[in-house]
Formats: sequence, C-alpha cells, structure tokens
Amino acid sequence: MEPSQCFFAHEIIKNIDTPLFILNPAYDVWQIQHILAPESSDTQQSWQRCKLNIHNCDSNQIESLQGFRVALLNSLSDFQHNRNGGMFIDSCFIHCQTISNITWHSPNSPKINNKT
Repeated sequence: MEPSQCFFAHEIIKNIDTPLFILNPAYDVWQIQHILAPESSDTQQSWQRCKLNIHNCDSNQIESLQGFRVALLNSLSDFQHNRNGGMFIDSCFIHCQTISNITWHSPNSPKINNKT
C-alpha cells in the first residue's frame, strides 16, 4: 500500500484495538463542499445551490451524493464486524453534529424509536 494511504480513516480503523464508536453523517456538508464538489472544480457553480441545501440538488447531483454515501458505507464495511466498535451513520446533511446539544435535543433532532 502507498504509505500516505495509512492516514485515511478507513485504513486507520483496521488497526485500532481499543473500543471505538463512529458517529458521522452520510452526507457530511463539509466533505461535499470541499471534497466532492469544491469551488475550484465547480467553475460554472452548478453545485452552488445544491451544496447549500440538499433540496436544491438535481437528479444527477443526488446520484453523486448517493455514490458518496455508498463509498463511505463501503469503506466502513469491515468495521461493521468489529466486536469492539459500533457506529451511527445518519443521513443528515450536516457537519460537526456532536458539538451542540441542540443537534440531539431539539424538536427536529433525528430520532430512532422516538429517542434521540
């Protein structure tokens, strides 16, 4: 393997023995704005409205976002079988969702079985 690849999260987690819980959105806004469709490669600004609000994305952009999500989930597929770990990958269009309590305790917070 190319040594620089070792710094990517999906490679690092293969060698972590301590318990680890991954919390990440499948549609991380920062990654979408800076990696999937950075300004430097979006010279016609066709992604501008989509990057600000997922409801503004056209069908091709939605397909790209779904591909981005699938790539994330595929990179975590080995970790899913880790007995010392767990993960919660939601479909929120957000970044840094764990910093603020409002993310988890507002009326709009994502819920599973009516619990945040």
